Amino acid sequence: MNKQVSFNNLLLKFIVLLLLVLPGLTNKSFGENGDKPLVNGVFRMNIRTVQFFREGWEFSLPVLELGTDQRLILKFDEISDGVTSFNYTITHCDAEWYPSRIGPSEYMEGFVENPLNDYASSANTTVRYTNYQIKLPNDQVRLLVSGNYLLSVFDTENRNTPVLTRRFYVLEPATEIRGEVKKSSFEGYKGRDQEIEFTVDYSKLNIQDSRTELKAVLMQNARTDNCLMNLKPSTLRDNQLTYGFNHECIFPGGNEFRNFDTKSLRANGLGVAQIEYKDPSYQVILRTDQIRRLGDYLTESDLNGRYLIKNDNANDADLEADYIQVRFSLEMAEPLGGGNVYVFGDLSDWKCEPANKMTWNYELKRYEVSLTLKQGFYDYQYVYIQNGENRIDETVFEGSHVESENDYQVFVYHHGLSSRYDKLIGFRAFNSVKR
Repeated sequence: MNKQVSFNNLLLKFIVLLLLVLPGLTNKSFGENGDKPLVNGVFRMNIRTVQFFREGWEFSLPVLELGTDQRLILKFDEISDGVTSFNYTITHCDAEWYPSRIGPSEYMEGFVENPLNDYASSANTTVRYTNYQIKLPNDQVRLLVSGNYLLSVFDTENRNTPVLTRRFYVLEPATEIRGEVKKSSFEGYKGRDQEIEFTVDYSKLNIQDSRTELKAVLMQNARTDNCLMNLKPSTLRDNQLTYGFNHECIFPGGNEFRNFDTKSLRANGLGVAQIEYKDPSYQVILRTDQIRRLGDYLTESDLNGRYLIKNDNANDADLEADYIQVRFSLEMAEPLGGGNVYVFGDLSDWKCEPANKMTWNYELKRYEVSLTLKQGFYDYQYVYIQNGENRIDETVFEGSHVESENDYQVFVYHHGLSSRYDKLIGFRAFNSVKR
């Protein structure tokens, strides 16, 4: 009898504990449990030139509007003589890029894992490679809900680690976003920084508490390393949230990107000093760059850090653009102590890693690095990371000007009181110059 009472008491305590703990667990994101957000990445050295965009516009973000005939295209190359068997999976994520708590059957129709069957070998190139492509949605995959997604590509012989991952977005527009980019009005930011002000009109939605149910994310030139998340609205009025009248929505204006042209290897293009063939590939030496930090602002055309793959002497750039070794150099009086220098942009996957870290040439007094790149037109900058920090600083070498032309992207997410995932209900792009 005493044993039964003791057991009942223990059972009652366990039930009470569950009732206390479960609400906290259901309100926590995966990030709060110690996991890391899912990110863009390339995890095999011979995987190159990863591009992800909406079909019809190579410079677009991979944003797909739900219920339309729009499609996204992922392209990448594997530098190899043969063909590898790849599969891909799709993961739904919350607004902060942690895996959602809904299962695959709730956010997609089709198989969880699908083969990558669209590939072709390079032609008339000195470096052999295979080009792979995925189009979404397709006969195997149809997406059912909006939100953030991660596309992961695996080698079928090693499913433990993807060879690459890419974020993309599915939008169900339910808000109106208006905004502008202006010169920062705050003391300490004047002269070189850009301030973004935007308003989210959610009058079409039934929202009880907009400050907790809505999340806004702001990006500059589609960069994820310095994007602003969990922004707080400065005002709430008439089913509208206004952001930007505070210190949150400010970015350095930066400078226009440097660029070079290797669309043809028969003559020196923009920024190119020398082209020569050294077995097994072409070597392209760019003109030595100078620091621009103290210079005046000069209007120059750029792609805001992106690149265009093209071979002027061929019809199909996907298969006939060659891989080349491109040497960058930045002249300086002496090396910088306390940190590292990198070539940065979409050409480095917007990351600073050993492959794009520059080394100091004591004899020529300059930083140098060589990158393996596919023929085309490229933007780039030189950036600095101080030891012990993660912040990427382009202003050390490039300077910063409020007049610089930049793209800004706003994403708005909704998580209702009874929702189980974050919906992407708004997306808008602004330009600091074009209206």
